[in-house]
Order: sequence, then C-alpha cells, then structure tokens
Amino acid sequence: MAERRAFAQKISRTVAAEVRKQISGQYSGSPQLLKNLNIVGNISHHTTVPLTEAVDPVDLEDYLITHPLAVDSGPLRDLIEFPPDDIEVVYSPRDCRTLVSAVPEESEMDPHVRDCIRSYTEDWAIVIRKYHKLGTGFNPNTLDKQKERQKGLPKQVFESDEAPDGNSYQDDQDDLKRRSMSIDDTPRGSWACSIFDLKNSLPDALLPNLLDRTPNEEIDRQNDDQRKSNRHKELFALHPSPDEEEPIERLSVPDIPKEHFGQRLLVKCLSLKFEIEIEPIFASLALYDVKEKKKISENFYFDLNSEQMKGLLRPHVPPAAITTLARSAIFSITYPSQDVFLVIKLEKVLQQGDIGECAEPYMIFKEADATKNKEKLEKLKSQADQFCQRLGKYRMPFAWTAIHLMNIVSSAGSLERDSTEVEISTGERKGSWSERRNSSIVGRRSLERTTSGDDACNLTSFRPATLTVTNFFKQVPLPGMKWVDNHKGVFNVEVVAVSSIHTQDPYLDKFFALVNALDEHLFPVRIGDMRIMENNLENELKSSISALNSSQLEPVVRFLHLLLDKLILLVIRPPVIAGQIVNLGQASFEAMASIINRLHKNLEGNHDQHGRNSLLASYIHYVFRLPNTYPNSSSPGPGGLGGSVHYATMARSAVRPASLNLNRSRSLSNSNPDISGTPTSPDDEVRSIIGSKAMDRSCNRMSSHTETSSFLQTLTGRLPTKKLFHEELALQWVVCSGSVRESALQQAWFFFELMVKSMVHHLYFNDKLEAPRKSRFPERFMDDIAALVSTIASDIVSRFQKDTEMVERLNTSLAFFLNDLLSVMDRGFVFSLIKSCYKQVSSKLYSLPNPSVLVSLRLDFLRIICSHEHYVTLNLPCSLLTPPASPSPSVSSATSQSSGFSTNVQDQKIANMFELSVPFRQQHYLAGLVLTELAVILDPDAEGLFGLHKKVINMVHNLLSSHDSDPRYSDPQIKARVAMLYLPLIGIIMETVPQLYDFTETHNQRGRPICIATDDYESESGSMISQTVAMAIAGTSVPQLTRPGSFLLTSTSGRQHTTFSAESSRSLLICLLWVLKNADETVLQKWFTDLSVLQLNRLLDLLYLCVSCFEYKGKKVFERMNSLTFKKSKDMRAKLEEAILGSIGARQEMVRRSRGQLERSPSGSAFGSQENLRWRKDMTHWRQNTEKLDKSRAEIEHEALIDGNLATEANLIILDTLEIVVQTVSVTESKESILGGVLKVLLHSMACNQSAVYLQHCFATQRALVSKFPELLFEEETEQCADLCLRLLRHCSSSIGTIRSHASASLYLLMRQNFEIGNNFARVKMQVTMSLSSLVGTSQNFNEEFLRRSLKTILTYAEEDLELRETTFPDQVQDLVFNLHMILSDTVKMKEHQEDPEMLIDLMYRIAKGYQTSPDLRLTWLQNMAGKHSERSNHAEAAQCLVHSAALVAEYLSMLEDRKYLPVGCVTFQNISSNVLEESAVSDDVVSPDEEGICSGKYFTESGLVGLLEQAAASFSMAGMYEAVNEVYKVLIPIHEANRDAKKLSTIHGKLQEAFSKIVHQSTGWERMFGTYFRVGFYGTKFGDLDEQEFVYKEPAITKLAEISHRLEGFYGERFGEDVVEVIKDSNPVDKCKLDPNKAYIQITYVEPYFDTYEMKDRITYFDKNYNLRRFMYCTPFTLDGRAHGELHEQFKRKTILTTSHAFPYIKTRVNVTHKEEIILTPIEVAIEDMQKKTQELAFATHQDPADPKMLQMVLQGSVGTTVNQGPLEVAQVFLSEIPSDPKLFRHHNKLRLCFKDFTKRCEDALRKNKSLIGPDQKEYQRELERNYHRLKEALQPLINRKIPQLYKAVLPVTCHRDSFSRMSLRKMDL
Repeated sequence: MAERRAFAQKISRTVAAEVRKQISGQYSGSPQLLKNLNIVGNISHHTTVPLTEAVDPVDLEDYLITHPLAVDSGPLRDLIEFPPDDIEVVYSPRDCRTLVSAVPEESEMDPHVRDCIRSYTEDWAIVIRKYHKLGTGFNPNTLDKQKERQKGLPKQVFESDEAPDGNSYQDDQDDLKRRSMSIDDTPRGSWACSIFDLKNSLPDALLPNLLDRTPNEEIDRQNDDQRKSNRHKELFALHPSPDEEEPIERLSVPDIPKEHFGQRLLVKCLSLKFEIEIEPIFASLALYDVKEKKKISENFYFDLNSEQMKGLLRPHVPPAAITTLARSAIFSITYPSQDVFLVIKLEKVLQQGDIGECAEPYMIFKEADATKNKEKLEKLKSQADQFCQRLGKYRMPFAWTAIHLMNIVSSAGSLERDSTEVEISTGERKGSWSERRNSSIVGRRSLERTTSGDDACNLTSFRPATLTVTNFFKQVPLPGMKWVDNHKGVFNVEVVAVSSIHTQDPYLDKFFALVNALDEHLFPVRIGDMRIMENNLENELKSSISALNSSQLEPVVRFLHLLLDKLILLVIRPPVIAGQIVNLGQASFEAMASIINRLHKNLEGNHDQHGRNSLLASYIHYVFRLPNTYPNSSSPGPGGLGGSVHYATMARSAVRPASLNLNRSRSLSNSNPDISGTPTSPDDEVRSIIGSKAMDRSCNRMSSHTETSSFLQTLTGRLPTKKLFHEELALQWVVCSGSVRESALQQAWFFFELMVKSMVHHLYFNDKLEAPRKSRFPERFMDDIAALVSTIASDIVSRFQKDTEMVERLNTSLAFFLNDLLSVMDRGFVFSLIKSCYKQVSSKLYSLPNPSVLVSLRLDFLRIICSHEHYVTLNLPCSLLTPPASPSPSVSSATSQSSGFSTNVQDQKIANMFELSVPFRQQHYLAGLVLTELAVILDPDAEGLFGLHKKVINMVHNLLSSHDSDPRYSDPQIKARVAMLYLPLIGIIMETVPQLYDFTETHNQRGRPICIATDDYESESGSMISQTVAMAIAGTSVPQLTRPGSFLLTSTSGRQHTTFSAESSRSLLICLLWVLKNADETVLQKWFTDLSVLQLNRLLDLLYLCVSCFEYKGKKVFERMNSLTFKKSKDMRAKLEEAILGSIGARQEMVRRSRGQLERSPSGSAFGSQENLRWRKDMTHWRQNTEKLDKSRAEIEHEALIDGNLATEANLIILDTLEIVVQTVSVTESKESILGGVLKVLLHSMACNQSAVYLQHCFATQRALVSKFPELLFEEETEQCADLCLRLLRHCSSSIGTIRSHASASLYLLMRQNFEIGNNFARVKMQVTMSLSSLVGTSQNFNEEFLRRSLKTILTYAEEDLELRETTFPDQVQDLVFNLHMILSDTVKMKEHQEDPEMLIDLMYRIAKGYQTSPDLRLTWLQNMAGKHSERSNHAEAAQCLVHSAALVAEYLSMLEDRKYLPVGCVTFQNISSNVLEESAVSDDVVSPDEEGICSGKYFTESGLVGLLEQAAASFSMAGMYEAVNEVYKVLIPIHEANRDAKKLSTIHGKLQEAFSKIVHQSTGWERMFGTYFRVGFYGTKFGDLDEQEFVYKEPAITKLAEISHRLEGFYGERFGEDVVEVIKDSNPVDKCKLDPNKAYIQITYVEPYFDTYEMKDRITYFDKNYNLRRFMYCTPFTLDGRAHGELHEQFKRKTILTTSHAFPYIKTRVNVTHKEEIILTPIEVAIEDMQKKTQELAFATHQDPADPKMLQMVLQGSVGTTVNQGPLEVAQVFLSEIPSDPKLFRHHNKLRLCFKDFTKRCEDALRKNKSLIGPDQKEYQRELERNYHRLKEALQPLINRKIPQLYKAVLPVTCHRDSFSRMSLRKMDL
C-alpha cells in the first residue's frame, strides 16, 4: 500500500452505486469525476471537492499582499502582477479630409448644431488593453505568423529523404544480371569474398573516447549538455494548429466609423481633334446610370479648342477665370455598378440648317486630303466665322458618345471602343459604318483611378488607362417632345433635403429639442405649433423618450452617436425640472435597449461572429466617454458629453489634463423606480444635492448647498446631481423586468461593454487606475454586479434548450465581460463570480440526461475568460501550494514563501502539484478549471460528453501554444513556472491511454506491438503491459486477431472506450510534450520517484505512442499527398465533431441528433473497433476536391522541413523524459522493472523514421543505458536485446555517415559489454546474425555497401581496443563480422533477383537450408520467406512457411521440455503438410538447444509456437484452405486446454465454426480456386544452372497459359534481350541439338494434378484433389507420321506424368520435377477416353441439382445431333464395325462397345429429363432430338451387340513382355 500514492488512489475507481449515493442525480455517474484526494502526510486535511464542482478561489489581492515574492526584480517579478501600463485611455484625433476645418464659429450656434458638430469632430476616446494582443485570441500559432516564426529552421537530415546515388551501383547490377543465373551450392560466400574484400573497404569515422572508461555520471552529463544544445525553443511553432473556425475568444476591434465614399475616378481630357478644324467645339462629360435611368454626376465642361478657334469667339465670350480652364475632373461613384456610362457631349456654335448638314463636312473630308480640298475648307471656315460673329453666344447640340466604364476597368489597357452597342438615345445613328470611319473624331482621354473602395464592381484592380474614342453619334432631337401644351406638366421635379444636422424625423426632433431646452433652460419650448411649459416638461420628456421607438430607422442610424450620448447623459445627470430632480434612468435604459435591438434586427449584415452590430461596437469603442464637464467649469457648455469644455481642454493631446480630475462622488442612486421624486431622508437629500461639493464634511452643509445651487442655477438651470454611469447601468439592469429585461439580455454585450468602458474612464479620471483593486469600486456596485452575473447565469442555464442562439450570445457576452473585469476590478471577486456561474451550471447538469450542450457552453465561457492576456499571472504561477489555514479563500495563510523550487519543493507534497488537488485548484484557479474540464470530459465514463473531446483539447492546446509563443515567457525559468500550472495534465493524459488514437497501427512491421487491456490498468499489482508475444513477422501484413499495436483490446471488465480522433489525440500529445519539455526537471524527477511501477509504465506507453504520433512522414509522402497536409487530413470523426460543436446554434440541432445514433455504435469488440478504425484511417487522406490546389515545390519542401523539425524536437523531448525516468530508477533502485519499458520506447523510436540529429542522441542514451544496466539486456530483456541488434544493424546500413558511425559504435560496445559479463558473447553473436538475416530478407532498399563500411568500422574498433587485445574477443568479433559478410553476399544475389520472385524465393530457400544446423537463423529465413509470400498474396505458401517454422520450434521444444500437450515435433504436423518432415532435427550436426545463444529467440517458447500456429491458421484461412485451418487448430487446442485458457478456446472454436460453414457453402470448389499449375522447362546455356531444368510452377487460380507465358517471356526478355528469348509453343519433347545455342528457350505447358485410381478413394472433396499434390499430368496428341492431329484411326495420345520433389503447396511456388513417366494411348484407347468423358458429361448434366436445361440441351445436342463431325456414330463405325485382327486389341474393342452401351443409356436418361423440363415452345425441338436419338440408336445397335467370342474363354495368361502399350491397357482395364 505504501507504493500506492495519491495518484494511484485517484486511478482506482469506486463503484458507481456508491457515487450515486454520494451525489444524488449525479449526471454522469462517474467515479472518476469524484477523485478522492486523501493527501497523505502531515498536511492538514482539505475537504475534498469533486471535480464536477468548482472550488472556492483564492483571494488573489490578499494573497499577493500576504505572499510577497522574495526576488525583487528579474524575469519572475513580471509574473506576479499585471504591468502598471496595462490599461491606457487614449484620445486620438479624427482624420480630417480637408486641410482646414470647415466648422463654423461656436458663438451663434444652435445647441443641436453644436452637438452635431461635436459629434463629427470630437477625438476618439479609446480604451486600450496594451497587452491584449498577447491573449490566446491572437495566438500566432493559429495565424499566418506561423510562417515567420518558422524562418531559419535547420534542415533535418532523414535517411528516407536521402536517395543514395544509385548510378554506379546500378551498373554493377546490370553487369551481374547478364552473368550466369546459377544458384550453385558452393560453400557460402566464397565467391562473394573474392568480389568484395571486406578488408579493403573503408571504415566510417570512429567516435572519439568511445573506448575510455568514463564514469556513468560524467557520460550522462555530457549527453545531457549535447542534447540540450541547439534545441528549438517553441514547440508549437512546429505544430500546425488544430483546424478551428475563428477562435471564439477573438474579439475583433470594430472599424472606425466613417462615411461611405465609394470610388472616385480622375478623368483627364488630353485632346479633341477632328479630321478638319473649321470651328470651335465645346465638350462636356457626365456619368449616367442606365439601369436607374439617372444622371449621377454634374456636368464637367472642358474646352480643348486651339487659340485660333478661341479667337473666333472673343467678341462674345469674356476672358475665362483660370479655375474654369481645368482639363481634369474627379467623379465620385458612390456605389459602382455594371451600368455606369461616361457620356461625352459635343456642342458647336448655333448655325442654320439641319444637324445632318452641319455634320456632313466632318464625314466627308479627311485630314490627308487637306491640300486637295483647300478651297472647300476655306469656304467652310469663313461660314463658321460668320456664324461665330453673329450667333457666337448660342450653342447647338452636335454629337455624343458613351463609354462603358466597366469595360475599361476590366480590360484596363488601351482600347478602341466601338460604341454601337450603346444606344442611349433612340433615333438614327450618325452615318453608316463607312461614313463614320471617315469622320473619325478623336477624343483622347486618360482615365486614372485615385481612390478605391470595395464593391461588387471592383474598381480597385483598375490601373490607369488611356483610351481613344474614334466614333461619335450625331445629336438627335428628343423623341416625342412637343411645346408645352396648355400649361400641362411635361415632367415632375422633386426636391429632397439632405442634411447632416436636421434629423427630419418628428420623434427625434422633439427629443433633441426638449433635451437641449433643458440644457439651455429656455422655457417655454416651441416644437412646431406646440408650446411646452416647464411644468409640463417632465411628462413630455418621458413620452418623447418612449416615443423614440417610433422614429424612422435611417435617421436613428445617422444620429445614433448623438442619440445615445443624450440618453446616457440623462442617466448620469438627471435634469432638475421646476426644482425637482427627475429620474430618467429607467426610461433611458429602456429606450437604449429598444433602439439597440432595433438596430440589431434590421442591420443583420453588420454583425461580427459574436452577434455584435458593428455600428454599436464602434460607438462604444471610439465615441462613448464619461461626461467630464462639471458645473462650475469655466465655460458653462451645453452639458453635452464633455461639451465644448472637453473639446477645448482636450485639444489634440492624448495626455490627461489636470482639469479632468473629477472629484469623487458617491451619490445615492435616485433612479430606483420605487422611490418618489424626492430623496427619502433629509440627510440623503442634502448629500445628493450638494453632490461633489459635499466632500468636506467640516463645512456647514446647508449653506454650502444654498450657495452652490444658486450659483449653478443662474448658470445652467440644472442641479449637479452627478451619478456614475456604470453604477446606474448595473442597478437599472438588475431591477428591470419583463420585455425590457429581455431586450437587454438579447444585446447584453452592449451594456457590458458600456459598463466596462465607463468603469475604466471613471478610474482614469479619478487617478485610480493604479489604486489597490479592493478600493476601486463601492461595495454596493459590486453587489449589483454579482446579482447581475448570477441572474444572467441562471438565464443561460434555464433557457439554453429553448433559445439556443440567444443563449450562445449571452454566454459569450458574459464571459467577455468577466474577462474585462479581470483587468479593472478585484480579481478575487471576479473569480467568485466565475465560481457562481459554475455552480449554477453544475447544479443543472445533475438533472440533465444529455449534458453536452451545456458543458459546451461552459467550455466557450471558460475559453473566453482564459484568453485574458494576463492569464498566467492570474494563476499565481509563483505561488507554492501551501494549503490555506482554512478552506475559505478570504482567510489565507500569511506565511511568506520564498520562490526557489529547491528549498521548498521538499516541504510540500509534490503530488499536489501534479494532481487536481483542492490546493492546486484554489491557487491556480483558472488553470485548475481548464484542467478539470479536460479531466471530466475525457473521462471514459462521462456519458454524453464524447462529442466535446475535440473542443476541450483545442482549448488546452490553444492556451499552451499561446504561452509558447508569448515573448514575456521566453525565459526558460519563466516557462518552467508556466508549465507548472499544467503539471496535472500529465496525469490526465496518462489516464486516457486506452482511449487515444493508436498511431502505432502502421508500425506493426517495425514496432513491437503493445497490447494493453484496460483491466491491467485497474489492477494495482503486476506489470502493466501484458506482453503478448509479438506476432508481426517482419514485413507481413497478416491481419492480426486484434489490432496489431493495439491500445484498444477490449477489457474483460467489459468497459468500452470511445477512441479519440487522430487529430484530438495528436493535440493532446503535443500538449503533453510541451509540459515535459518546459517543466522543471527536478520537480518531474521527484514526482516520478513517487509514482508506482504501474504508473511509470503507463507514462512510458504514452511516450511510445508519442514516438509514433510525431514520426516524420518523409518528403515523398508530402509529395504524394501533395495538398494533403496532415493538418488538413482531418478524419471524419473530427469533421463531425467540428460540425456538431463548432457552435451550438439552433441549426446544428439536427446534426447533433443524428450524431446521437452515429457515435453510440458499440465499438468495443476487437473486430468492431477494427472496423471503425479501418473506416477512419481511409478517411484520413480524404479531402474535398475544391481544396486540392497543388502545392509548389517550395511549399512541399517547407512542410517537410517543419515536419522534420517537429519529429526531431518531439523525440528529443521523449528522450529527455526517458533520461529522467532512468535517473529516477538509479536513485530509488527499486524500479528496475520499468527499464524494459524505457528500452522499448527507445527501440521503437529507433525503428521509426528519425533525423540524424535525433539518432546521435538516441544512440548516446542507449549506450549509457546498456553501460549502467548491462544485465537488463543480457539476462532479462533478451527479446529486447534481439530487437536492439536489429535496430542497430538497420542503422549501420544507413546512407548517412554520422548515423552509421554511432550505430556501429553502439553495436561494438554492445558486444564488448556482453563479452565482459560472461567472456562469451554467443547471445549477441546469434542475435546480430539473425537480425542481419531478417534485415536482408525483408528490406527492399537495403544497401550492402553501407553496411560493409559499418562492419569494417566494427573490425577497426576491435583492432584498436587495447584492453581486450589479449582476450579471444577480437577474434570472435572477426568471426562474427566475416559471417555477417557472407550473409551480405547472399543479399547481393538476392538484390540481383529482386524482380524475379521465383528466383528470389529459391535463393532465400537455399539460404534457409544452409542454416539447417542453426535453428534460430533457419527460423528467421523461413519468416523472411513468409513475409515475401504475404506481400505477393501467396497465402498458402506463407502458411506453409509458418507451419515449417512451428514444426522447427516444436522439434526443439520437445528436446528441451517434455510436456504431454505439446507437439512431439515435426511428426505432429504431418497432416498439415507432408513436406514438414524435412524440419526434423535428426542429422548429426544438430546443435543442442541448451547451448548458449541457441534457440534463444522469442519463438522458441510455448507462446512463440502458439503465435506461429495462430498466424498459420490465419494465412490458411485467407488462402481459402479451411480444412488445413482445422488441422492447425488440432495442434493448438491441446495447448490451450492444458493452460485452461477458455477465452482462447472459445475464439478457436468460433474460427473453426466459421471455417466449416465456409466449407459447406463452397462445396463445389468453384468458389475456392486453389491454383493453376504449369510445367516450365528452361533450355539454353544462357540460363546457367537452370539449363535443362524442369519445374512445376503454381500460379494464382484461373491463370491462362498466355498470362504466364507473357510474364516469363517479358521477364527473361528484359534480362537477355527480347530477340534472344523464345517460347516453345508445343509440349513435345525438346531436342537440344535442334536449338540455337545463342538463344534461351522456355517451354510452358498447362498440367493437371494426376491421381492413381487407388488415391481417388481418399481424395473425395475438391480440397483433397487440390492439396498435397506431387504428381501432374499433361497430354500431347500425335500421329505416327509426325502430325499432331489426324483421322480417328490414326490419332495417338501421349500422357506425361511428372513427379515433383515436394508436395504443393510448399514453402515456394515452383518445385523441381524429379521424375517423369510417359504413357502412350493407341487410337482406340483415345476413343475410349473420349466416350467415357462424353458419358460422364451427360450423367452430370442429367443429375445436376438444380437442373440446368441449357447445359443439358447443349450436351444432348453434342451427343445425338446429326451434324456432329467425328461424333459418337463415326467413332463406333471406325472402331466397332469389325472385330480387330490383333487379339491384344480385343479387350479395348470390348471396352469401347460397353462404353457405347452406357452412352446410349445415358442419352435416353437425358432425353427423359429434358422432356420434363421444357415448355410447350420446345416440344418440336424435343421431338427432333428424340428422332435423332432413335436414328443413332438404330445405327449403333448392330455395332454394340456384336461380342468377341474369344473374350469369353479363359483369360489369357499374361506372360508376354509388357511394353508400354500392354501395360497401359492393363492399367486402364480397371477403370
């Protein structure tokens, strides 16, 4: 029990029933949520608070006073308190569009005008939270800043990315290919050594000081220093943020209020030139909107006439002012649209005649012909001169054209425009095409864009363009225009007033007039015809306030700032009417609420993601301020907000003027609706009236009052009752009810933000921003706030199901409000508000059946609060967990604590820091809440919360990644403090291990699977990981019975875990790594020391998972997935979660309901979970096509760079943690059992894709570990030792030099250590040899050249190792290295045959045979073969390899231990395969299994045997050989029976039932195609050893001859050249003499299994006829004269029977032919066979069930049809018409006769059957068949009935010599 610390108690779960007793109606019934934390030791006992409840927070302000930090300055100082400049109030001048202010002088202005001007010119009053951008809402890891922070990352080198330069190597290969293909049996390696002399190769660099005897502590220190140098500081900069929508805590700053200007165009007119110049032309431009049929700009007149032309008009036109000669104009287009045209009109001086005549010269004459037409032009000029003289004052329309603006914008280059499309005016066009071309009037103008806005018709992309207009239309008189007839109107004119001062709304006008009258104190007030006297003013004012709701929306929006200012002013300073204070607080509050709601509803498009209307948000942010005039200031001012005084004093400075330091007042709130017009007690009345002047209590109150009021009344007519707006607002909100309260709730954000800004201004004006927080606000106000928060929380809790959307908004508004309050109020008080909200939610949760919606709201709430920029400071990161003297947070223990970890860490219970203990949750209040949410939601028993996993994990991820990038916490010492707030995260994640997504799945061929059943976790004793034997054969993808590396085996207790999505698990794990990276190592080590073995093992499992999770995917994967980055590859589950819980709007209800069914599917069974996973894994790379934008090369490089750095950093953190665990073991010396786990993680990381940097550190750690605990490897974890050898060898063949150097150093030290322990390193030798064998057998891209260098390096170390020079060690090393080198040579050969699967398997087979004396190695090669077969889906062969392996193991086990239930050896396996006897250990050179290093592998155990057999069964099952599955289980069942393993037995019998039912269903065998066999002969010297060899090849079922022929021809053609290889088409015996010696010939023949008659008795089923096959047959037809086919009487047939060396299926797919036998059939025997076959077909078709009429008729037609050539009748006539002369043929004759008898009988049966099957339509056909049959029968009758008399005498004694003929006939007689 001592072992079981608090953490373990936390893990052990109580029974649910007890829990329900403890908390009635507990919503989740989860014991985990009530983790009892009995803190052991001498610390006072805290009351335990279940995790579902919030604890009482610490009183932060008190705590900071009572616990001063010891350090005065330095980085930690800043963590203690908010910075002094946290909040700033800034006045920023508005942008002014004009150079000089256009505001008129103040003196004569109307008060309303003055207010308007103030509202247009006043500075913005902005409250800035200076550090706000450091909150999580602006987390750079979720923004594009990520890229910047990733600059300058080192490129990590990964072997998977480094493709070795293969050219020279490839040439050698080709050269070798051309050589002999022989697989000779020369002593292994002799020829190889001659090619590559190991001694001549170069070693890699040796590691310095490797052989020195350095103390372990020193090695550790050096390793640590090296590991910690050049590390990446920010882990999250390397990790893509989880895919979220806009983070909920991001509150965008509203845009500055500004007018909408749209677009402005600058048009420059460059020239206006005609073909002829005879008179002045005047031009104007204007914009028109065709759609609206409106002119949308003024005319711009421009004069481009030459001086000469202008001269013609001098008498009439006065000299122009310089300003009117402009040639460029700016046009405003407020809302650009597709329909805007720029219209150019031309006018000329009025002249007689029709417009056509005036235009004619311009159409006829051309500039080029000027000289030719000189006279005519002169005449025209003089005419023009006359008109100018006479009518120069008058103008006439001449021509026009229109330019479509959008066309120019879109083409934005120089463009000739044909304006014919645009018909603005109807009527004839000017001239025809040709005429117009002649009269091209050139107007050259440049259009330049100046301002830009964003609109549907976007002008922003418009580059300045110059265009030439060549065509004009002549002006046409307006159609249908007549002179005004009888004074009837032709059109209407409407005058619309546009004013920025007059509201033009009666309700607003009245309100403003009344308020201004109060200010000015001018009575009576005139409004239109009304006169309002002072005594009536109060009622009128109130009614005008409530009537504001009736005003039009547009003026309300235009005058919103002013309107809100006035309403707020009425709240702050209630007016005095007729000597009475009138309380308008309630009325104003109601009016504000209704106006805001109106705006919200009507301006839908302007809301941000939190539903804040941008108009209102910008009002609060920029405009609203507390009025700061007070009555006796120098200028009486109208009492506007700040009035002119404010504007005058604030000028343009952002500095606070002294005049603004308002005196503090604490007036009674008079706006309580229950109080009558006058204050209650005289004392209150006096105090409220005297207001701010009554602070000096010593003066005579009454006289003071008289003086002030009289003085003020003369000035403003208003008493100075000044209230604080935020106090008044809080009170009004608390007391309001009904619809007012509802509308305030709808827009709660607005009032909250107003209140906060008012509070800040109040503190600012009163110089209280630096005052102690407890004294900033009166208690009454704090009570109001508490009441308000409490009622709003209860609204959220009670209405979240009905008003989903509103509650969402309310929830976020409340959270933002509390977040803001943390910046200005007493923080302990705000914590208590948070607690009260939590309390309400908790109590509601108990009664809810489905809590997820409410918990999701609470997560949003918490996430927003935690996004506070000083979140870390709020959590008191520097406090140490000293329990308060009492549970109440207000009384805090006053002992001061020093800051260092070292001194105090021993004094407190370390566990408290790592658990969600009450002290932790109290002092680190917000972090406590966050981690508690995480623990509660991730708890597997928390019903209904699984949908929130992603959400809660993202919250933690977001916080940590924000801390990570925060410049304030970059100092490691500070980061350690921040990490301390998250130490319990480690424990929480450790508990989720069974639920985490299993990233190791893909590693089943590399990593060692860990199978953890949940009940292992729950038991206290025993090693945590039930190490089931690893069955993953190197390289196989055999589906395991359970998930291969599964964390998800179903627990026996029956609990089913929902697995987290891959994305959520990854986020959790990166958080874990961040904490491990940044936490203080000594603290971690102390905690590890406290953990039990069970928990440490669980931690190691977590690290194991992290290795897989953050494995580098490799550049090739990035290229393959191109745009599929990991970040985007969300699995579907995550997509669902996101869809459902992104926001809980009403629209998501439906999705959520459907999810209810989806996610509850039982995924507990091993197979169930496998299905889910399969589905999910496929989805990982799914992506919508729309996103599929191919990434550039650089982006792929960048992604790979980041991923590489992340993998390296993550693994280094894991390595750091492993080192801490190892130190813990060294310190306690009681936990060696966990070292195996450490080693496992280390090995797993070596197996993954790692960078060179990581591997160097990893090998260093591994060497240190072996050096400290040698016996761990060599005595306990022997399996791990084997694994380590494999990993080291794998890296010894790396293409990267540094990796090889380290790996060979590690390998050398491993041997040396092993030698030193027992002076014999047989074990390592054996394991290294086996490792190399399995490595070369399975690795595709294995490079022997690199491995050779490593071997040389190892030899070099041995030579230079002076200490061991005198021992046998160097020789042993040399032996080993040479042996390894021989295996390598085999590899070279295997590489050669990489493309030739048969050859490759043959070679592996030979290598395995070479290890007949070394069982471990033979086993390894059998495994390699199994792997190869599985890759090629040769499941039967893979199964055979496994059976052989099992037989081999059984053979040695039976020598080692005599257990009755174990197989005796190979013999037991005979039924499975007859080949298996070759594994029997009977030869002389068999080694004893007791020798050191022999049979030490993991498979030479009972469980190893079981594993091999289980896999064999699985492979047989995949091959469809269910009968063999049964045979395998016959060997397995006794073992399980002996072990009483009912669970395994039940599984096996389940499998057997499956197998047998499949046999039943697939009885015909057509469903199970077992294989097709071909004889393949090789002829030609080119084939080397294969020359004249014959094999039987087993090919997949239904392989056609053409297919195998094509494959082999193609393969060898590629090797020898296509023209060299020839396939022999026939199956006749090959005569080598006739073949071309320079060619390679392949003969391929289809063969069928052949059985003797006696065999057929046992081979009954389809399986029997296709299993254990050793004999095959093919037939070749021939005639004596050499042709293949001839007449019936001359047709012979040769049957060839082949016998193979082993039975099929065997451990390879081609087997040598060892024996050949030929049988020749005479023509009559051929006929007998044919007739027998026909008869059998008839019998089959007749008795088929169910009947198949088509098949039956086909066979019948072939038997009795008249037209059949060489049909039955012809056969009979040829062979039966006369008795043969040769007595030898008598029997054949008789046999054929009997065959015909049988045949006719079968025909009759078939006809009868057919008759019963046909319909009426086939009656005639049946009759025809019958007629044919009778004809046939008659014709056959005489032939059939003639018997040979000789046969019925005594049988001849068979004494004559038996040639093949007679032998055959005798054999065949018995058929």
